[in-house]
Amino acid sequence: MTEIKPSSTPIGRSAAFERGAVVLLGVLSLLAGAAAIVVGSGALGVFRARRPLADPLLAQWLADHAQLAGVIGLVAGVVLFVIGLWWVVRALRPEQRPDVRLEHADAGDLNVTAGALANAVRTDAEQVSGVTRARVRMAGTDRSPSLRLTLSLKEGTNVRHVWEELDEKVLARARQALGRETLPTAIRLRLDRGPKQRVR
Repeated sequence: MTEIKPSSTPIGRSAAFERGAVVLLGVLSLLAGAAAIVVGSGALGVFRARRPLADPLLAQWLADHAQLAGVIGLVAGVVLFVIGLWWVVRALRPEQRPDVRLEHADAGDLNVTAGALANAVRTDAEQVSGVTRARVRMAGTDRSPSLRLTLSLKEGTNVRHVWEELDEKVLARARQALGRETLPTAIRLRLDRGPKQRVR
């Protein structure tokens, strides 16, 4: 039986970029708000607290160079719009389901599609004792594929036996078919509810 290690395969697509960007914007907003409170409370002097938000020198420069300021504002708006559009497209883009290359030869490549591999693993997984349904998805990349399995188990199923059979038969067969020693796999187990019984 292979050694059990925490899988590097994410349960869902990584949101590290989105989280990092939101945290950065949050920290900047917090710092700006704290600075406004400190200045507005008069902690840095009454004169600073009573000054207008826009610096008079900056306001005068904008008035003297209205056309240039308009161009700068327009360019900044377009850049922000493009960044926002890119962010939305990136967030809504479907997750990659890679096909796997089994053999590379001069006559041609032998590839197995993500759907075919997922269906084969699903069929094998549903033969495991105690498993009623299985859902399988390919993830990762074509050079580093991985699997996501969601297994529905009958009530009273021995999870350890399910894992042993899954590893020794299903995943071992998938690794052998792909010619890989390791195949990162994220497994989610669900317990089927028993049939409802009427109380008489």
